[in-house]
Amino acid sequence: MSESIYDYDVRLRRYARIIEKLRNGDLALRFLSHLGALGLSTARVSKYASHLPELLRAVDFDLAKATREDVEKVVAWINSQPHREWTKHDKTHFEEADSIREI
Repeated sequence: MSESIYDYDVRLRRYARIIEKLRNGDLALRFLSHLGALGLSTARVSKYASHLPELLRAVDFDLAKATREDVEKVVAWINSQPHREWTKHDKTHFEEADSIREI
């Protein structure tokens, strides 16, 4: 019921259109599909999708070939941003997911 009130499916499609145009966008979209397949709600996947454009713009390497050092640089960049702690937690939470390379 609440998902229809907030139009999470519409938001997710809008974020997907933005993401697909960015570097590593194809991998990011597969990651979002993977989250849906794991059973995350459309609302949760939409929240992750809302963070991806900013992250993808900050990433200057091929995510499929990312090293630990690459990921640590991105996490350090996230932690240096003027976001609230929970926003940083959300962003670093899916950055830590090693399953992105397995998708």
